[in-house]
Amino acid sequence: MNKWVLLSAYSEKYKAMMLVSVLEDEGIECKMMDKIDSAFNFIGKVEVYIRQEDWVRAVYIKEKKEL
Repeated sequence: MNKWVLLSAYSEKYKAMMLVSVLEDEGIECKMMDKIDSAFNFIGKVEVYIRQEDWVRAVYIKEKKEL
């Protein structure tokens, strides 16, 4: 079973996109969900999800790159 887990949530979309780019470069599959309200850009977050089995590696990469 491939369970998806939340790795990070950001108020700024570009930060989530940077994390997704770094993780994909390292071979980690991830998904980004934009939950920012289209009318009020200050409401909501952009969430980055990864597969549960990649959790340890993804956290290490995220902390190493300071994202």
